[in-house]
Amino acid sequence: MLPLIESAQGFANLSALLAADGVERLAFGSIDFAVDLGIEGDDRELDYFRSQLVLASRLAGIAAPIDGVTTAIDDKLVLASETLRGKRFGFGAKLCIHPAQLSVVHASYLPQAAEVDWAERVLVAAAGSQGAAVAVDGMMVDRPVIFKAERIVARATRAR
Repeated sequence: MLPLIESAQGFANLSALLAADGVERLAFGSIDFAVDLGIEGDDRELDYFRSQLVLASRLAGIAAPIDGVTTAIDDKLVLASETLRGKRFGFGAKLCIHPAQLSVVHASYLPQAAEVDWAERVLVAAAGSQGAAVAVDGMMVDRPVIFKAERIVARATRAR
């Protein structure tokens, strides 16, 4: 089951929805949600709500939520930008309204070559450190950074 959060009432009932049997992840009906709340725009105006959906999903132990649609069917730059915004917020997928959007959304959720390169360098450095502190690209590498690198490499491996 994928509850679609598209109203203030749905948002207020997140705990009850997440407690229901069979809920695998939430979906954000961002357009209907914004209309229900009288919010104009789908940029920073919905940041708080996006963050709360990601947080609630994590606390419930379910998959990362699905972000709302992009209404610009033929504008790949807008679609890619909005998809990457959702990814940065912690969304694990995006709703599409047209088949032409699928390839852009799919590519946006795949780890980019630079991310994979960084993650592999982190894992090599961590493996060779024998538990000691290590830096990659001038940044400290600790357990959370190693976990992030492992997730990036795992996603890249699954995509191949």
